[in-house]
Amino acid sequence: MLAVIGVGMLSGAFRPLDDVFASARFSVLERPSTQGLTIVEIDSRSLIAAEAWPWDRRRYAQAIDNLIAAGATLVAVDVDFSAPSNPTSDQALAAAVSRHPGQVALATFEQMESYGAGERRRSGNRPIAPLLNDSLLASVNVPVDGDGRVRHYDYGASDEAPPSVAALLADASVRQGAFTVDFGIEQKSIPHLSFEDVYSGHFDPSLVRGKKVLMGATALELGDEFATPVGLLPGVIIHALAYESIADGRALVSLSPLALLVLCAGLVGALQPARSGGAALWRLVVRHVAVTALIVIAPIVLQASLPLSIDITALLFTQTLMAIWATRVELTRQAKAIVLAREAGLLHLAMHQPETGLPNRRALLAGIDDLIATAETNVAVFAIGVDRHAEMRGVVGYDVANTLMVQLADRLADLADVDRVAQIASSVLAFSRADLSADQQHALARSLRAVETTFTVDGQPLDLFVRIGSASQDRQSASGDALIERATTALNQADLSDDRTVLYDEASFVDPDNNLALMSELRDALRRSDVSLHYQPKRKTSDGSTASVEALCRWHHPVRGRIGPDLFIPIAEQTGQIRVLTEWSIVKAIEDQAALRAQGVHLAIALNVSGRLLVDEAFQARALQLIEGCDADLIFEITETAVIENPKIAAQAIAAYRAAGVRISIDDYGAGLSSLSYLKMLNADELKIDRSLIHDVVNSERDRLIISSTVDLAHGLGMTVVAEGVETEDVFDVLAGLGCDTIQGYWVSRPLPFNDLMRFFDNRHSESEMTIG
Repeated sequence: MLAVIGVGMLSGAFRPLDDVFASARFSVLERPSTQGLTIVEIDSRSLIAAEAWPWDRRRYAQAIDNLIAAGATLVAVDVDFSAPSNPTSDQALAAAVSRHPGQVALATFEQMESYGAGERRRSGNRPIAPLLNDSLLASVNVPVDGDGRVRHYDYGASDEAPPSVAALLADASVRQGAFTVDFGIEQKSIPHLSFEDVYSGHFDPSLVRGKKVLMGATALELGDEFATPVGLLPGVIIHALAYESIADGRALVSLSPLALLVLCAGLVGALQPARSGGAALWRLVVRHVAVTALIVIAPIVLQASLPLSIDITALLFTQTLMAIWATRVELTRQAKAIVLAREAGLLHLAMHQPETGLPNRRALLAGIDDLIATAETNVAVFAIGVDRHAEMRGVVGYDVANTLMVQLADRLADLADVDRVAQIASSVLAFSRADLSADQQHALARSLRAVETTFTVDGQPLDLFVRIGSASQDRQSASGDALIERATTALNQADLSDDRTVLYDEASFVDPDNNLALMSELRDALRRSDVSLHYQPKRKTSDGSTASVEALCRWHHPVRGRIGPDLFIPIAEQTGQIRVLTEWSIVKAIEDQAALRAQGVHLAIALNVSGRLLVDEAFQARALQLIEGCDADLIFEITETAVIENPKIAAQAIAAYRAAGVRISIDDYGAGLSSLSYLKMLNADELKIDRSLIHDVVNSERDRLIISSTVDLAHGLGMTVVAEGVETEDVFDVLAGLGCDTIQGYWVSRPLPFNDLMRFFDNRHSESEMTIG
């Protein structure tokens, strides 16, 4: 930056603006003249009166005599007398000079001339010899800068050259060097006389008495004008201003480029942007405006009191560059601050629940992973669920429910002595601890029930009840995800616990990760025939013949071995895979039924249809498409719960299946909240009594009464009755006596693979007639 500024100063790039500022300072600092000098102008009126140019030198002689006679102490003539004119005129001027020895100064024009080998000599035009005897000599050279403007002035005294006319008039001829002219001196305050008035003797003698006089050309016709910071000025005016500058102590000293560069360097150091922290943008503006004002005003103040002229463009340029730099640095800093604030805001949004402002699952997970990485003991995660949260929120509103969750989180943080309690679901809070033994984990889980007290929201008391699940780290659950998953799994099981507090036990719970992997493998298992249908026969109580068979899915995993239906069927229902499995079962049952018919075995096949699928219109359309035109004899076993959830749609689906020739069996009757209204509404073909009513039928008269009335009711509604879970002949005899139409259970047969089912019928060759049940 300083290098650029130095080049600007040396190249004169700043000069035009410096002239503007200098002119402005001169305007502000205008001052009157000392009144010690009077200018005699060779003006246009004087030229017109003489009717010729150059003039006869006798006119100058007469003017000099008149001026000295009026009391002038010294008369300096800025006219070139280096060439002779006519002898009479020259003699007249010489005589006038001789009459006033030492009181007349004549002009010389000095210049440097170059010679070979770099030699330079001073030469000049001097007055002709007759004029040299009694006159003083003064240089009237006007120094012009490289750009053609006059700013400075030379004292001019040396061994080879006379002093400048201004120095001579101001008695400063012994000085050397240059100074800056104070153009702020009011030109109009310097007394002026027309040469014609002086020549004719018609002037006020008081204007020259005791003063020095400078005679020179001001007429435009003579072309003696120079460019200055305050405009074009005649040379004689410039000499007069230079005289006034010296006489009044206003010979201005200018700073050298090096000194100015040092000031610029100081400005750079003072205005450097802060490397850290920064300042508000308005503070930067105020600061740089103040510095700009100082740069502009300080030179004016200094120049008013001292003969010192400071060019300020380089300083202003430096300040401007520093302002741009500081502004850019500050804007960059603010941009970074905005980005950081935005990132912090986004991070806060990413790590907190928007409704409550509590940390979310992601924040909890990050905290757990940090604990796992640093803790020396196992990490435990506690999940606390609010019972009937959705119903409560529907009653009190979202805002109150959210406030309640925040209050609950605060209480849990106090009880558990933790800094952060996260909200991982709308009704579930969770936190982690890393300093608990197994016993302490149990104790803390039980102590958390103390939060079940009254909460006050908006002045209204609210009671809530919670359930608690907890899981601790082991070798297989080293990640935070696994701990949260297991804690929430334990939380889901807490409803069944007496104290509603459950700690996750690997032996008691199925790993959710394994369940997810299991469902992802189900489709492949169907394609590889790892899943198969086993069939459990149903025997008629009337003649002992096989009425139908129930198709049951079995999965033999190539790695995990046999996977029980009580594991993969519920998971399939929860993950949506049950539809694929059921559609495959229908296709497989139809194929196996056709194979049985080819062997002369004619019987119906019953298939379990999930409650989710019963009300699924897409499944209904697909199932009817599979059944249509294949002469299948199928029974769809549905549960009461499926009907209870959506009885209207369930009734419509049942009607569609029966219209397609599919019989409907109400499965697990008596296991749930059995309702006679559903039996009335549903047009079913079969009623299956749940094994829970069969277990004590031999010894329990109450159970026999219930079954007997159920059989009578079903028969009255046109349905056959199937009793499942029969494992002994005594139970069979009782059920047959109570009027059950069909028996199913291990006493009849276990579920059999298709090939074993064929052998089952071969072994019962005595059953010569197989009928459709």
